[in-house]
Amino acid sequence: MEDKEAKGELRSDLKERAKRLKLLLLDVDGVLTDGRLYYTERGEELKVFHVRDGLGIKLLQRCGIEVGVLSGRENMALINRLEELGIRHFHLGRHEKLPVFEELLKKLSLEPEEVAFVGDDLVDIPLLKRVGFPVAVFDAPLEVKKHALYITSLKGGEGAVREVAELILRLRGQWEDIIKLYDG
Repeated sequence: MEDKEAKGELRSDLKERAKRLKLLLLDVDGVLTDGRLYYTERGEELKVFHVRDGLGIKLLQRCGIEVGVLSGRENMALINRLEELGIRHFHLGRHEKLPVFEELLKKLSLEPEEVAFVGDDLVDIPLLKRVGFPVAVFDAPLEVKKHALYITSLKGGEGAVREVAELILRLRGQWEDIIKLYDG
């Protein structure tokens, strides 16, 4: 009985946190991708993205939630994908994510509670500890997961971002409106 009550309280807490969200921040390698690095013979880095993550991002944007990306790596395939998705706030090649986060808060006039972040590795812990809605992907290390309020059932690069987008929209009561757009 206590477990059910605790889960109900957690869900209620997540619902309240989701209602405050104005920005979803994402790590790239291990969140938007599977974390593996692919290189051509010429040394060009390739990225593989899951199409459902892209739709999840577009649905959040349609519902008034900005999406941003923070990554220590930078490449043209990633930039092209972010531009294609209409993501305006991306900071690449920045290994220290917390200072970038603080800059974004000021620039967008946001409070930490209004931000969700999806991470997958140790470098993401400081940001997971700071945001109002911290999420870890399924295949993140235990040390990362313990800082998350939600852990995806999917691995990074395999639709985890779409799962988070759907969760947020369901918690905010906006999912049914999305379904009506497609199901009439």
